[in-house]
Amino acid sequence: MLALAAAFSCAKEAGKDLPAPQETEDLITIKAYLPDDVTKAGASVGFSWYWQEGDKITVVGEEETQVFSIKSGVSSKMAEFTGRPVAGDKFTILYPGEDANTAIWSSQSQDGNNSLDHVKYAAALKDVDDYTSFNFSPEWAEEHNGTFRQTGVLKLVLTLPEDIEKVSRITLTASSPLFYKGNGEDRTDKLELAMNDAVPDAQHSITAWMTTSWNEAEVPADAGISIEVANSDAPVARTVTFAKASTLMSGMVNNFIVDGTAWEYTTRYTDGDGTAASPWLITQARQMSFIADDLKSGEIRYFKLGADIDMAEVEAWVPLNPVDPFDKQIDFNGDGHTISNFSCNASSYPSFFGVLYGKCHDVKFVDAAITATSKGCGILGGYGGTAGKPCVVENVHVQGTVTSTVGNCVGGMFGTGREAVISNSSADVVISSVGQQVGGIIGTDAGLGVTITNCWTAGSVSTTASIAGGICGDLTAEGSSILNCYSTASVTTQFIFGGIVGRACKGSKTNASNCNSLEPGNHVENCIAWNDFLKSDFVTDTAEHYSSGAVIGGTAVKNYLKNCWRKSDLSFTDCPKNAELGTYVLVDQEDADPEHPMVKGVGTYAFAYHGKAAAAGKTLSQVAQEIGWSDEVWDFSGETPKLK
Repeated sequence: MLALAAAFSCAKEAGKDLPAPQETEDLITIKAYLPDDVTKAGASVGFSWYWQEGDKITVVGEEETQVFSIKSGVSSKMAEFTGRPVAGDKFTILYPGEDANTAIWSSQSQDGNNSLDHVKYAAALKDVDDYTSFNFSPEWAEEHNGTFRQTGVLKLVLTLPEDIEKVSRITLTASSPLFYKGNGEDRTDKLELAMNDAVPDAQHSITAWMTTSWNEAEVPADAGISIEVANSDAPVARTVTFAKASTLMSGMVNNFIVDGTAWEYTTRYTDGDGTAASPWLITQARQMSFIADDLKSGEIRYFKLGADIDMAEVEAWVPLNPVDPFDKQIDFNGDGHTISNFSCNASSYPSFFGVLYGKCHDVKFVDAAITATSKGCGILGGYGGTAGKPCVVENVHVQGTVTSTVGNCVGGMFGTGREAVISNSSADVVISSVGQQVGGIIGTDAGLGVTITNCWTAGSVSTTASIAGGICGDLTAEGSSILNCYSTASVTTQFIFGGIVGRACKGSKTNASNCNSLEPGNHVENCIAWNDFLKSDFVTDTAEHYSSGAVIGGTAVKNYLKNCWRKSDLSFTDCPKNAELGTYVLVDQEDADPEHPMVKGVGTYAFAYHGKAAAAGKTLSQVAQEIGWSDEVWDFSGETPKLK
């Protein structure tokens, strides 16, 4: 096929020797010339066509049609072709063949950014009086009593938004059928170019080329051309309006240059419709900001990540469901992807969800940062569920910082877990608070219950107040349970702290009478306190205070306390007066339940549960296996178990 070189670029090497066609007596040789590089008023640049091996010429006579094949010794502008003679007085000379008349250009395909390989050339010398030596030019056609037609080229240079990484299709749409579909008379309002492996350049630009009809299309003044760019994420589009009449010229390279402004995303998400069968697919950080708009009171909406999301440039995040009655239900499926650099300092429930009503699963939050100046915060939510609006968290891992300068209820995942089920999840967090009820996963259950199963925490939990735990600060609801969990997080507070739970005796009713008599039904079973250290600090008096413990700082003695263990050399520092009394110390304890209450320790407020010390030299993984943790859930190959 004839090849194209833009007038401003270097031409390819031509003139390679080709095998001569078989010589027979009735073959003739004709000469075909291409014009020199051309320009035309109104076009940004002309182009240069040149012959190359394999080219053919079709000559249509009054009664017959013959195809002429190129001979050896081809040059860029003149080539000889051989074929059988054609009788008649009028001829139509076609390149590349009879299909030039019927070629369709409204849908094409380009491989890569700024590739010319797909651009075709079609030309016709119609009703001329000679075919033995001719020039593809209007001047030659006129001299020989005919007409000349040739295709043009549309060059699109589009500067795109910076977050577009790959382009898959470019579509031009006019308000009326302005474009010619091909070299015939049919018109269309749309030109489409598929883009294969087209990646924007360093200036975020895509250069696209299209063959255009040999019929010139007139674009009237004030006409609007819509440009849509489909990409690996969500499509973008904009409209370009022509201030004056223009022409899409034949025989020319028609430049269409579009800058990087005014692009708009035509869909909120990459795919989906928000249903369980077709969740909205999120592949870009900017799409995260649409979630809140698409949640609806009293209904459930489904979202799914299709890529890792870096939220570093997302500022002033507003939690998704922060307003009473908190009835915007969501299913958020991370599909194994990671959300990095999420941050929030909102005035109400600073977190990702605000109040999570629904389900969050299969996602990681890495390098998250929560800053709270109000009660209730965590990386996932101020609340995980609330009355009548439960939440489920499964296979979710959060890592980052949570800093609260006002109020209680602070957690790595949730400030408060109410009607919440959390499983197979973890929190590697640095928590700093000035209020009570602080925990590695949740601060408190707020009287409505939580179940935390097969979870772990690391990092540190610190508050200048009291009631803090490696997993949970405060269990206050009957039925709340923490099962098969461990913590390596350090815990620092004034008093009532534990490696797993700070307090488990119906909240504010922590006194000798209640701790001895209450049956809140909390289950803390098969848990391991492997904390770096548990330490009292920030105490400014010399009074005796409520106890702290390796597993639970202060517990109702009739709770279900079963098969819990602590590191053999756990570093444990009680508040000054308790330490001075010498009675608030780590001791091994038997399992307890309502029928077999825990034996209270020696001391006025000694309601701590320390579990049993693991054998010296045992690893955390070994202890977990010995107490029956499932190897279908946990990977015990290292010293510390990891979730599968």
